[in-house]
This record gives sequence, C-alpha cells and structure tokens, in this order.
Amino acid sequence: MVALVEAVEVYERANDQYKSLHDENDMPNQTLHFTDMRAAALSQIYQDFELRGLEVFRGVHMQQADTAEEDQGLNAQFTSVLRAATELVAEIEVVQSDIAPCFPPHWAIEVLWSACVAHVCSNQIIQQIGGPDGHALPDLTVTQLLDLVAWIEFFRETVEEMFPAVAELHATQKAADFETKPDLFASSGKEVDMDTATDNLAWVNNMLWEVHRLAQEEFLVRTRTQSEEWLQSVYEGDHSKYQSKDGRLTTSLCEDVFSVAAVQLTTIRERLSKKSDALVMAICLVFSMMRSKQIHARNGFLQDLETCCAASNDFSRMSEKCEEVLQDLFDECEFTEDAIATLEASSNELLSIYSADAVYAAQSVHVYIFEPIRGAIGEELFGEDWEQNLTHNELATTLTKTLEDFLGDLERFVDEFMLKKAVDSLVSASVVFYVRCLLECAEKHRNNKDSYFTSNRKALERMSGDIKVMRRYFDGLVEDMPALRKVIEKEFEILTTMHELMSIAAAVTNSDASDFILVMHKRIQDIDLTKHAVGDLWHLVNPTQERAVWELVESMEDTLLAVCPPDASLAKQALDRAQVPGLRLDEMMAMHYIESKRRRPVKPGAIERLQKMWGQDGGGGEEGFEGQVEAGQY
Repeated sequence: MVALVEAVEVYERANDQYKSLHDENDMPNQTLHFTDMRAAALSQIYQDFELRGLEVFRGVHMQQADTAEEDQGLNAQFTSVLRAATELVAEIEVVQSDIAPCFPPHWAIEVLWSACVAHVCSNQIIQQIGGPDGHALPDLTVTQLLDLVAWIEFFRETVEEMFPAVAELHATQKAADFETKPDLFASSGKEVDMDTATDNLAWVNNMLWEVHRLAQEEFLVRTRTQSEEWLQSVYEGDHSKYQSKDGRLTTSLCEDVFSVAAVQLTTIRERLSKKSDALVMAICLVFSMMRSKQIHARNGFLQDLETCCAASNDFSRMSEKCEEVLQDLFDECEFTEDAIATLEASSNELLSIYSADAVYAAQSVHVYIFEPIRGAIGEELFGEDWEQNLTHNELATTLTKTLEDFLGDLERFVDEFMLKKAVDSLVSASVVFYVRCLLECAEKHRNNKDSYFTSNRKALERMSGDIKVMRRYFDGLVEDMPALRKVIEKEFEILTTMHELMSIAAAVTNSDASDFILVMHKRIQDIDLTKHAVGDLWHLVNPTQERAVWELVESMEDTLLAVCPPDASLAKQALDRAQVPGLRLDEMMAMHYIESKRRRPVKPGAIERLQKMWGQDGGGGEEGFEGQVEAGQY
C-alpha cells in the first residue's frame, strides 16, 4: 500500500514538473499526456469506503430477511443495524491510527472514511426510525431506544474528538441529500476540501443529535409509564410481613420497590455510556416517579398501630437504600460535577420524602392509641363523676396507664429514634385530647347563667391534678429521652394557661386575665381562635361574664396582633402532608369552631375567615352578637 501511494505521488510530481517546463497555452499541442492519478486514487478510495459501509449493512439486511416473526424481525434488524453502525464508527479510530499514516496527510484518508461512515450510518438509521422526524420511534422497544441514544452519543463523541472543528458547528443548518454521498473534493479532485468535509460531518452530527433528542424524549416517556405501572403494582400488592427477634416490625415494601428500581436503573446504566446526560435524566426521572408514588401511597400503609410501626421502619430503610443506590451509581459511572449535583438534588428529594414519612408513620400511632382512650374516658372527662367522686384523678391515670402499655409495644416495634418521635406525638396528642374534651363540654353547655360544673373550685382542683398526673408520666421518660423535656414544656404550657384563665374567670385567683390571654395567643397564634377559646373557658365557669371577656380580648386585639401578626401560612403548614393530623392545637380548635353550633358574641365574618383559612365549608351555625342580644341570650 505504501509503495503504491508513493508511486502515485512520484507520478503526480512528474506531472507537475512536466507542466512547469511547458507553457500552459502550448499544452494541447503536446503529445505526452498525464492521467490525474491522485484524483483517480482518491475517488476510488472514497468509493471503496462507501462500498465497505454498504456491504456491512447489506449483510445485516440479508441476515434478517428470513426472520419468521415480522415484528421480531424488524426489532432484530434495528438492533443489527446499530451493531453494524457501531462497528463502522469504531473503525474511524483504526483508520486514523493504522491506515492514514500510510498516506500523505493531504490525502485526508481519515476524513474520507469518517464522511462515508457518517453518510452510510445516518442514512441507515434514519430509514429505521421513519425519517429525520422519528415517526417510527414509538415502535421501538425501550432497550432499542437506549441503544439508539447510546450510539448517537458514541458517534458524536468520536467525530468531535477526531475533528474538533465539528464540535464548534453545533448550530449549522446546512441541508444535505440523504441518498447522495457528499462531494468532498476540490475542483481539481486531487485533494479533500476540508471546509466542505467539516460542514458535512457537522450537519450529520447535528441531524443525528436531533434524532437523539427525539429518541431520548420517547425513552423518558416510556420510562415514566413503565415506572408508574411497576410501582403501582408494587405498592398495591401484598407485602410479606416480618418481625425480628427483638420485635422490630417490617415488610418487604423496601425490597419490592427497590428491586423494581434496580431493574430499570441497571438496564439504563448498561445501555448508556457511563457519562451520558441521558443516563442522568433517566435516573432523575426514576427517582421522581418513586417520590411521586410514595407521596400518593403513604397513607394506605397506616391502618393500625402495627402497620404504622412497620411502615415507619420500612420508610427508614428505603431512605438508607436510596443513599446506597446513589453511591453505587457514583462508583460505577463517570459523572461530571454538574451531573453529580443534579443527581444529589434529585435523590435528596426522594430521601427527604422517605425520612419524613418514616417520622410521619411513627407519630401516626397516636391515632390508634387515643382511639381506645377516647372511648374509655372521653365522655366521662369533666363530667359530674369526674368532679365529685374521682378524687385521685383516676381518668388521667387511665390515660397514662394506657399510654404506658402502648409504649411497651412501641419499644419493641420501632427503633430508638422513631420511638422518640412517637413519644413526642403522644405528648402533643395528650394535650390536644384534653383540650378537645374541655371545649366539647363548653359546646354542650347551653346555660348562659350557671357554671357547667357543680363546684368551680373542685373542678379546677381536678384539672390541676389531671395535668400533674399526665406531666409526671411524661417527665418520667425524660431520663431516657432528654430532648422530650422541651416538648413537654411547650405542650403543657397551654394546659396550665387555660387552667389559670378558668381560675380567674371563676374568681378563684385575682391574677390579670390579660397576661394569660397574651400567653395563650402566643401559643394559638390566631386572633379568632383565641377569642373563641377564651370565651369558651368563661362560658364553662362564669357564663354571665362571657360577653365581658370577649370585649376584653377585642380591646387587646391590636396588642395581640402585634405580638403574633396574622399568618395564613400556619393553616397551610398544619394541612401539609408532613403534618400528622390531630397533633396541632390550632387545627383541632379551627375544626371544632367551624363545626360549632353554639352561639357566641362573635363579630360577623369570624367563622368565614376560619373556613377560608382552613379550607373548610363548615356547618357552623354561629350568629353575630347583635342577633344574640335580640334573642335575649346576653
């Protein structure tokens, strides 16, 4: 080969020397004529390169011609076409390193081969996908779409690395004829026009990148659909239940979810290059679908105490598994810093959902713990028997004993961290339960002259004892859970404040009501709820002064609003999916007063504001104070 090329070059130099010895105008009279050997050789090489590429694809088509199943035959043919195209593109480097050195640099053999490969391969692939617009892309399988995306990335990387000038022409819009091999030679035919060759390579490169975009979009749509179907099946299916030797409850949910994710991620990772942007997008999409399904399916796992505990453990394990999957991807792939940041952001969103849901599930146990408590003491609390006969705060003791029994189960069912979260919720739930029972008594009390209790002083003593019993129980847990102390202080403050306000209303103490109303408002942080709650406390022990205390709170309104300005986001926070229902005092009060039928000296519009803020239509029947005065109630 080298000798042949040198002979052509010697012949070309002889031709040039002969022409230099004779005048150009005299050349037609000369009897000696030279053939343009280099031009002929280049033309033949170019043609042979094209035939080489066509022969590879011809073999592919012939091999698949006798396929029995038409659909399978088409799929197999597409796969074979990509395999052949990969083989030809891989030979670009071989031609540059092993063949091009046999030729003078100005022959640009690697350019001729690359141009032929680009032309032949793009032509074949465009035919397979139904034209440049990819009309047949929906007919391809997911793995074929992945292979197509991977091949285009391989082609682009190879061409741009070999010819850096092509990388700078991403915006070229030059048209080309798919059926015709591009003419790359200068007018003399003796050398390759590098500008023309570069433009043609750039055009094919950019056209295929558009196909890459279309295939990637189709693949991502298909991945989204597949993820949704698979995850739906997993979440709706039955999951094996387990209990470890130390009592921890779990199910197979974590393994089931991540086995599905592993199948998808493994397929994607094996088909795409380790630094593909499409790989990053696909991984983020899978994470996003896992997050979406978890958001919609979480509550379905919280059916009773044991399922809440199992779900909490499962969600915690899913959070840990998410971190492991991401680290495996980082270890096996070659992501850029930007890609790593994108993947970390996506995985953090998923991880945060799992972690938050684990806490949510652990704290949701309060619903099933207070269900029997409410059934056992809800009707009796603040009743006549509670006031007159249960001198040792037996109902509050029943509450704490029940909590103690359930806590023994929780210690076995969940880990130490989630146990603390569950106990936090029991503190809040205890306070909310106690206040709810108190407000329900105010709702039932329709006497506007006499106290709800036979003896206000005795009732206040019982309340004080109840608070001490509950507080003592939770204080006993602080040694093992030091952080619980702050929760106890915060939650029980409202009980002591309400007790003090009722003592003031009943004239048992001479403290200034304004001070404690301010403290109460800081906890409730809603002026309408504060007015309603203070009014209810007076209605229980001194209903004749309810109107006066309403007027007192209204006179303090500017001060209260200055301390805690109106904040509509508080209601949104309470209704957020991360907030466990039944643990927020303001939420309980809002729902209670929206549904309340008791008439109060409230200005028109207060309930409407609550309904709007808390997103409730409500069935409340409160009237403004003027209507109540006319009815002779105040």
